[in-house]
Amino acid sequence: MGFFKHIRSKSKQQQQQRQQQQDQDRYGPGYDDGFGRTGFRGFPSNLAARLPTAVLDNIFRYVCPHVEDRSYLTAEESMVDGCMLCDMRDLAHCSLVCRRWNEVAMNLLYSSVRIDAVHYCEREAELAEKRKHRFFERNADPRDAPRARLALFCQTVRARDHLARRVLVLKLAYMTREVCKADLARTVSVLPNLQYVDLPEGFFADDNSCTTLRTELQARCPDIRRMKYTAGGEHMFTYLSTRRTWQSLEVLELAALNAEPAMLVRVLGSLLTLHELKMSDMSWVDDTLFDTIPGYPSFPPLHKLSLENMSSLSASGLVTYLSRPETREVLSSLTLRDTDIHPASLHSILAQAPYLTHLSIIETVSRSFPSDSVPLMASTSLVALHYEIMSARSMAQSMQPPSKSYYAYLAQSLHANALPSLRALYVRDADFPETLILEPPRPGFAQMDDHYNPMSSAAGRAGAAAARGFTQELEVYSKGLDELEWNFTCVSPPTGPGPGNRGSYTPQRPISAYKFLEAGHPDAANVFLNPSGDANMRSGGGGGLVGPSMTTLENRLSLPPGWAVGAGAGDARKSVLVGNGFGGFLAVPVDESQAGKRPGSAGSWRNSGGDALGGSGGGGADKKHGRGKSESRRDLWR
Repeated sequence: MGFFKHIRSKSKQQQQQRQQQQDQDRYGPGYDDGFGRTGFRGFPSNLAARLPTAVLDNIFRYVCPHVEDRSYLTAEESMVDGCMLCDMRDLAHCSLVCRRWNEVAMNLLYSSVRIDAVHYCEREAELAEKRKHRFFERNADPRDAPRARLALFCQTVRARDHLARRVLVLKLAYMTREVCKADLARTVSVLPNLQYVDLPEGFFADDNSCTTLRTELQARCPDIRRMKYTAGGEHMFTYLSTRRTWQSLEVLELAALNAEPAMLVRVLGSLLTLHELKMSDMSWVDDTLFDTIPGYPSFPPLHKLSLENMSSLSASGLVTYLSRPETREVLSSLTLRDTDIHPASLHSILAQAPYLTHLSIIETVSRSFPSDSVPLMASTSLVALHYEIMSARSMAQSMQPPSKSYYAYLAQSLHANALPSLRALYVRDADFPETLILEPPRPGFAQMDDHYNPMSSAAGRAGAAAARGFTQELEVYSKGLDELEWNFTCVSPPTGPGPGNRGSYTPQRPISAYKFLEAGHPDAANVFLNPSGDANMRSGGGGGLVGPSMTTLENRLSLPPGWAVGAGAGDARKSVLVGNGFGGFLAVPVDESQAGKRPGSAGSWRNSGGDALGGSGGGGADKKHGRGKSESRRDLWR
């Protein structure tokens, strides 16, 4: 027997040597294909096992996308596309390939855990059918699949401590966390690094049915990052400052909590890592919440602040809170819903919040916007704005709903370019996008010098501010009172003159300035501007060129390149304005035999024969070499 064993072992060694030689010949760097080209012929069979850990981690994140979820939202609010149970099953199968894959996959699989009630795919119908045809349990109660999944997860983390330490987020379906309170308490008792867990509603109100769960969570999970307190949980809320529990809280929600402003400030001041706060249904809390008293803690600086149904809070209290430097330099998101903060006072809040990027105001109004002079909403940092103003039910069917005046105020702020960084706008007015696009005509001479401006200097500055218009692309989401989905409209600024350079509405053509030149100006008859904006001066049929007086006139006028001046000094310009349906104006051809003609907006500047349109002696040349019939039609119907 020993002789045959020796032969078998020797044969096995020879076979392994031949296999190693074949692999070296096939994959080795000295491979030659017979044509003088050396290199690799193929890939080794264990290439996947040699992938770096970072690459494997990235691949597994695509296999199971919800493992990247580190948000402090409930399972219903943080759902992703696809079937999350199937994705978790696929990642578990990947962990069985080899030890190296197991280490990477287990780290992801147990960092963010979801226990859903059903499969969001066709597999749920197959499993439900199989559960009905159990041979020995035909008359038994239906099996609670989510509860069984939670029990298996509890058994795993209680048996393997290294897996329990990896769990950071635990999310469960609503009915699972409401029914399986005992199983949930046994599970969280072995999760020392847990940061967020979906809890039953009774937990936040200090319900007796959640006593065991509350005790285990306070004793075993000190790193909780989000918590909520409702009416009945005032005693547990005070533990944050007295017993110093959960000092790593980052997100806190208070709903209908019967607490005085002094106690609120004392508890909130003890949470050094708090950066997001939501307060709702606390009408007894007034502006004293934001007062600063020496020797006592103040309302903490926050990144996100949400106030809902707080009827005693006013804009003056919020401005007082934002007047502190450590507060206004941190606040980036503000939500106001059914408070005493009127939309007409938003300008004062924006002036005190230079780093605010998201603002949401949701109000129901019964009166129109104040007729007094209210400053426009101005902010250089605001990126997203939820401006949802709705009329009260008693005023919704009136001739002019009050909410229309509030949206007119918003449109005025946008047309004045007071919100240059705004990119997303949400409104509850289905006609608001048309209000932005169909902007009323603005005076094109609003930026002229006072010496040539017939209006007063104050009015000229106001017209110049309003004439700036949009300078950024704006995404408008509108929804009427009877609509369920947001309607998207993209409003783009004009990209400049010329064919093909258009925004969502055409740029405004120059509008006449009545007698903008003085009657006795010596060069008024020979002034024109070519498309490049250079001032030129011609005499008669096209002689001499520019002099110092023309340069001075150009600097004083600051006219756009579309202007041309007629032959007579002080003549009034002639314009025809026809809407194009997108907020701009069509270029309608006028009688070109008139001396005061101007060029069209589509290729009407011609220098044929050395003459230019608008010259004092270029009338015949203009008629001969000017815009043809086809170009006129194109200019009319462009």
